[in-house]
Amino acid sequence: MNPLPKEFDAIAIERKWQKKWEEMGIYRFDWEDKTRPTFSIDTPPPYPSGEFHMGNVLNWTYFDIVARYKRMRGYNVYFPQGWDCHGLGIEVQVEREHNISKKDLPPDKFRKLCEKLVEKYIAMMREGVIRLGCSVDWTTEYRTMNPEYWKLTQLSFIILYDK
Repeated sequence: MNPLPKEFDAIAIERKWQKKWEEMGIYRFDWEDKTRPTFSIDTPPPYPSGEFHMGNVLNWTYFDIVARYKRMRGYNVYFPQGWDCHGLGIEVQVEREHNISKKDLPPDKFRKLCEKLVEKYIAMMREGVIRLGCSVDWTTEYRTMNPEYWKLTQLSFIILYDK
């Protein structure tokens, strides 16, 4: 038996278990499972235009409590994580960080700066959600700036209209 370390490395232990849970897929939605009822959590995706903060923690905690409760009650829980990549907040943050006005650049160049900033903040916020221990299914992560997301959104409206 290995002796206990003199100091407890909380971050290393945390990462070990987060990695294990992801590898095991314990929070993954099972698309093939027709035996259990499905419970979908449709959260408003946050704007990734700033750092992870206590307001984010509170919101994710509420959703996570429901997801865990429903799993314990036998539901197949669909709990995706989305990111709302459009919006004035992101544009304002790009202007601040680069000390520019969006009028100073051609639209395609300004959009590239917005996309780069969004990815930076998504990485930071994603790490926060993971460290918080939320039971999000990361295989269903989406970004509202991706054309595939637009297609699925349009399809959902067509399906609703046809009903």
